[in-house]
Amino acid sequence: MNNEQFQEFVVKHLMKLTENTSSMEGRLSSIEGRLSSVESTVLRIETRMENEIIDKIQVLFDGHLQHDRRLDRLEKELGINI
Repeated sequence: MNNEQFQEFVVKHLMKLTENTSSMEGRLSSIEGRLSSVESTVLRIETRMENEIIDKIQVLFDGHLQHDRRLDRLEKELGINI
């Protein structure tokens, strides 16, 4: 391999590396956008859980306790031991 061939070889490989780097930068940009979208979705879900779902679960739990107390009171009044 003479000097010109070597230089051509090096230039070709540098061009390929540059193309690959540009391609990877595009992919990283795409990944960053998708990650940002996922983060915003997770934040929205967390907010909804805190503001809606947890309150509903608490209401259901309170209703269950009230129901149990009512059953206990009725059992006591009727003299039933279950």
